[in-house]
Amino acid sequence: MPNYSFIEPALVYGHNDMHPPEGALFSGLTFDTPSSLLGGEALLAQLYDAVRSSSSPAGSNAFNTLFVVTFDEAGGTYDHVPPPPAPPPDPAAPAGQYGFRFDRSGIRIPAVAISAWAPERAVVTGVHGSTSVIHTLREHWSLGPAFSAREAIAPDLRAVLTLDTPRDPQNWPDVHPRPVPEFDEAMVPPDLPLRGLAKAMFFAFLGLGRELGQTVPDIGPDTAHTGAEGLAMIHDMFGHMFPNLNNQR
Repeated sequence: MPNYSFIEPALVYGHNDMHPPEGALFSGLTFDTPSSLLGGEALLAQLYDAVRSSSSPAGSNAFNTLFVVTFDEAGGTYDHVPPPPAPPPDPAAPAGQYGFRFDRSGIRIPAVAISAWAPERAVVTGVHGSTSVIHTLREHWSLGPAFSAREAIAPDLRAVLTLDTPRDPQNWPDVHPRPVPEFDEAMVPPDLPLRGLAKAMFFAFLGLGRELGQTVPDIGPDTAHTGAEGLAMIHDMFGHMFPNLNNQR
């Protein structure tokens, strides 16, 4: 099995997930404040340096690490290329909202593959998909049949690893992220009521706590709570599992 990590930017306290201003950030359980592009750049620089400098008694870990940076949406920008057709993940599933059958790709999103086995400054113009990551892992480590028809046809990411001799990480470019301004908590007043997606995520936390056997308050979907109250409940339910939560009070 591969040593695999999925790194999600810190939506709650890090403000580094690069979301645009509208409907963006799970901060204080409200969604009115933009995340910081500079914070996202700083996070990527930190991860890049970790990959580049990581080593073991056998040598540099950069030689056996593929660091993939991708996004789950395009940020609301216009794409002049029409989304091409694609097989639906589950052809037997009923149509979704507005009759959509998930039979085409979405708009294009950026992706960066960082590896000692990838040529420097290479630009890949072929079509890949988010499921290419799953496909690559499954094929390379023989993890069984495809999870869906969409994943089955996803191009393998190994196509970008074309070098016969790896590039020494000591010769990789140095990166210097720009300074990240401090987050102004006054932009996200904790006494605002939960609403919309933030409220839905809060109830998802409650459901997770219930599944894990935690003591969960009996709260109906119409009960009004502020962001501060919601965060306090999350701290109480998950503080023992994630000790750093308690440091954020």
